[in-house]
Amino acid sequence: MALGEIGRGSEMVRLRAVLEQSRRGRGVAALAVVRGEAGAGKSALLDAFGEEASAAGFRVAAVHGTGLGEEPYAAAHRLVAQLRSGDGQFVADEYHTPDGAPVQWWAAAVQTGRGTPIALCVDDVAHVDSWSLRWLLDLSRTVPPVPLAIVLTARTCGAGSRAVSAPTNGIPHAPGSVLLSAAEPVDMPGLRTEDLPEAAAARSRVVLDARTAALCGDLTGGNPALLHALLAPHSDSAPTVGALRATAASGVLTGADRWLAPLGTHALALARAVAVLGGGAEVAVSAELANLTGEEALAAVDQLVDACLLANRTPLAFRHPLLEAMVLSSITVGTRTALHLRAAALLRDRQVEATSVAHHLLATGPVGEEWAKRCLWRAARQLEREGRPHDAARYRHCALREPLRPQERLAIRRELAELYAFSDPERAVHLLDAARCESHPPGIVVEYALALAAVLDGCGRPEDAVTVLDDAAARLGRTPGDGSWQLRLRLHKAFICRRAPLWLARAADPPGNLTCQAPRRGVAGRELAALRAVHAVDAGADRGAAARYARQGLPRGEGCGSATLLWHACGALVAAGDVAEAWTHCGRGRQVSGVRAGRWDQVTVALVRATVLRARGDLYAADATLAPVADRLLPFAAAGHPLAVMGVAALAEVRALRGATDSARSLLAESRLDRDQLPWRRDSAYALAARAAVRESDDPGRAVEDLLAAGRLLGEAGVRNPAVLPWRSRAAQVLAACGEREEAAALAGAELADARRWGTPEAIGTALHALALTEAGEQRISVLAEAVRTLARSSDRVEHALVQGALGAELAAAGRVEVARAELLSALQLADACGAEPLAHRIQGALGPLRARCLEAFAPSGALSAAPRPRSAGEVVPAGAREPEVHAAGRSDHPLLDSLTPQERKILHLARDGYSNRDIAGRLFVAVRTVEFHLSGAYRKLGIAGRRQLAEVFSAG
Repeated sequence: MALGEIGRGSEMVRLRAVLEQSRRGRGVAALAVVRGEAGAGKSALLDAFGEEASAAGFRVAAVHGTGLGEEPYAAAHRLVAQLRSGDGQFVADEYHTPDGAPVQWWAAAVQTGRGTPIALCVDDVAHVDSWSLRWLLDLSRTVPPVPLAIVLTARTCGAGSRAVSAPTNGIPHAPGSVLLSAAEPVDMPGLRTEDLPEAAAARSRVVLDARTAALCGDLTGGNPALLHALLAPHSDSAPTVGALRATAASGVLTGADRWLAPLGTHALALARAVAVLGGGAEVAVSAELANLTGEEALAAVDQLVDACLLANRTPLAFRHPLLEAMVLSSITVGTRTALHLRAAALLRDRQVEATSVAHHLLATGPVGEEWAKRCLWRAARQLEREGRPHDAARYRHCALREPLRPQERLAIRRELAELYAFSDPERAVHLLDAARCESHPPGIVVEYALALAAVLDGCGRPEDAVTVLDDAAARLGRTPGDGSWQLRLRLHKAFICRRAPLWLARAADPPGNLTCQAPRRGVAGRELAALRAVHAVDAGADRGAAARYARQGLPRGEGCGSATLLWHACGALVAAGDVAEAWTHCGRGRQVSGVRAGRWDQVTVALVRATVLRARGDLYAADATLAPVADRLLPFAAAGHPLAVMGVAALAEVRALRGATDSARSLLAESRLDRDQLPWRRDSAYALAARAAVRESDDPGRAVEDLLAAGRLLGEAGVRNPAVLPWRSRAAQVLAACGEREEAAALAGAELADARRWGTPEAIGTALHALALTEAGEQRISVLAEAVRTLARSSDRVEHALVQGALGAELAAAGRVEVARAELLSALQLADACGAEPLAHRIQGALGPLRARCLEAFAPSGALSAAPRPRSAGEVVPAGAREPEVHAAGRSDHPLLDSLTPQERKILHLARDGYSNRDIAGRLFVAVRTVEFHLSGAYRKLGIAGRRQLAEVFSAG
C-alpha cells in the first residue's frame, strides 16, 4: 500500500469514482477537490490518485502550486507541457495575459487525434495563479473531446467542511472560489487510532501499541505530519507513553517551522499568548497579553486560523495539543515566565476563578505578593473539593515558596500533611516532624506536635504519638504563657489513649485529672468539653451533663481538628438520645459527594453522618454515605487505623441489617476484621459487634462469643453505658433464641439497670426487648408492649420495628389476631422505610397466616376497613378491634383511635406526653408542618378541639 493510502481507503474509493465518472462522460469533466488541514496528507493522496489514474489508462499531468509564482498561466503551461511530452498529439497555444476578446480555451489549448482520457492533478490551489485557475474553470465547463478528470487539493482552515482556504483572497466570484464551489469535496479527517500504528511504522519506523497509539491520536488529532514530528526522535524503537509525553512536553519537534515560520509578527505574538493562557483563551485577554489592539488581534486570529494552528471558534484554542507545545517551546524561558506572571495578574484583575490564576503562578516561581499567596491557597482548597488531591498538594507546595507568616505556613503544612496522611503517611510524618524541629514559637510547636501525633495515631503508632506529645511538653515546659498549650497537649494525649491499646490507655493520665479542669475558652475549651462529654457517656450516669458538654465541644467553623471535635460531640449527642440535634450539626463538616475522599477529616464527617443516620434507622442513607469511602478504608482497616476500622464495621453492620450479608462478609474479610485475634482497643469492640451481626443467622455461637469479647473489652476500658454499644442485649437475644434463657436473663437484667440509669428510650427499649425474650406467655407480651411504647419515643426505627414485629408475633401466637395484625402492619411499614429487608420478610411471614383468619372472622358482618400495606394494595384491617391488655404503636383503649394512621397515632402519643410540635418533628425527622397536618387530621377524626382533650381520649373506655 502506498504511503498516501494508509488509512485513506474511503477517500481513495471516492477518487476512483471520479475516474469512472470521467469515463462515462456526459459532456462535462469530472471535478473533485481533496480538502484537509495542513499536514493531513493531501499531497500524498493526490500522488496515489495519479498512480491509480495512470494504471487505469489515463494520461496524468500534475502540478504543485507552491513555488510556481504569480506568472500568468504558469500552472497551465506546466500541465500542458506534460501532456505534450508524450507523443506530440497535444498542442498548446502560447497564452499570455488576456487583453482582448475571450478565447476558446479548450479548443485552442489541446488538439488530439485519439481518445486517451486525461487526469489533471493540481496540488495546493491556494498558490496557483488566477489565470491558470480561470483556465481550469473553463476546462471543467467545456465539453471535452476526451474523458477528463480534474482533482485539486485545498487546505481546510475552519471548523466546518465548507471552510476552505480561498486562493483568491476570499473574493466570492473569483475563479478559484467558483472552481472550489463546483468541485465535489473529498474531506480528509485525521487518521483513526487503529490506523496510526501502520502509519508510524511506514513513515517513522516506530512500533506503537494500543496505549501509545491512543496517546498519539490525542496529541496530534491523527494529523500525519504532526505524527511524524512526534515520532521522529523515537525512530527504530517502540516508545513508551511516558517517553511520548516527554517529547510532546518539550515541544522541540521536527518540522515545527512548517507551522510557525510563515506567521507574521502579530500572529506569532497572539499564538504565544494563547499558548500561555491555555485552552479557552478569550480574544480580549489574549490581545492584552500580546500587547495588540483589538483590530490587530482579530487579523492575527484570522491568520492563525488560515494557517491551521487555531481552531475556527472562540474561545481561542489550538487545533491539536502538539501545536500548542510547539508554540510554547518557541518562547524563551525568561519571556515565558514573564508572560505567565502577566497572565496571572490579568486574570486576577478580571476576577477569574482562583485555579486559573494559580495555574500561571505555578510557572512563575515566588511572586512575593499577598494576592499570589492567597490565590494559591484558595485554588488548592478548590481542587481538593473537586477530588484532585495531588494537584491541591502542588498548589500548596507552590504557596510555601511565598513569604508567609508562621501561622500561615503552619496552616498550609498541616493541610498538606492531612492530604499525605491519606495517600502517603510516611511523607506526612516526615513533613511535620521536620517542621516541628525547626519551629520555635510555643504555639507553633504545639500545633505541629498535635498534627504529627494525629498522623502517627492514624498510622497505627499511638505509642509514637504519645512520645511526640510528651516531647513537646518537655521542650516547652518552662516557656511562659497562659498554660492553654499544656492543656491541649494533655487533652490530645487523652484522646489518643482512648483509641490506643488498653495497656497504653491505662498508662495515661487518669481522666479525672483533666475533666476537673476549670472551663476554658477557645479551642482548648471545646476540646476539654468534648473530652468531658465522652467520659460522661462512658460512665453512663449523667445524660444531661453529657449532652451539655457535647454542645460546648461542637466546632466553630471549619478548620484543622474540627472533624474530630464533630465526631466526639455528635457521638455524645447520639448516645444521649439527641439524634435530631446531632443531625443538624452534621452539615458543618465537609461531605464526600461524588468524589473519593482525600483526607481523613472527610472520612470522619462521613462516619459521623452514617452514625446519625444509623441511629435514625435510615439504613439506605447510611450505606450510601459510607459506600464512596469504603474502598479507601479497607487497606487502612487492615493496617489497624482506628477510624477505618470503625467505618468498615459500621458499613458491614448496616449491610447485614439490609440483608446484604455476603457484601458484609466481604468487607470484613478484605479488612482482616474477621480474624480471630483483633487488637485490644476500643474500635475492635465495634468490629466484633459488626462481626456478630453478620454471624448471627448462621453461626449464633460465634456471634455470642464476639459480643461477649466486645463487652470484656469495653468493660476494661471503663465503659458501662449500653448507649455506646448494647452488647449485652444483643448477646441475650441470641442466647434466648438458642434456649439459654438463664444466661440471657442475667445479661438483659444487668443492661436494663444501666439503661434506666442512663435514661434514653433507645437503651431502655432495647434492654426491655432482650429481657422479654427470656420470659414466656403474658409476661413476655407485657414486657414487649412496654418496650414498644418506650421505643415509640425514640429515633431508632429499626429497633422499634424489630420489637413491634416481635410483639405482633407473640400476640398472633396467643390468638389475638386483630391487634397482632395491626402491630405487624405497623412494624412492616417501619421496616420497609428503614430498608431492613430481612426484618420485613420475617414480618411478612408472620402476617401471612393472619390474613385468612382475619377476613374469615369479619366477613359475615362486613366490618372491614381499608388499610393498604406499603407493598400490597389489597389488604384490609378490621375496624373497631381493640385489646385493652396491650397497646399497639400509638394505640389506646378509645375505639376511635383505630381510625388513625400509624403516623397519626405516634404523633398523638408524643403530643399527649407533652412534646411540642417542634420537638415531635425533631424526634420523627419530619417537618413541623407535617406534624401540624397529622395532628389536625387526628383531632378531626377523634372529634376533639386540641391537646387539652387528649387526656380524655386516652382515659376513655
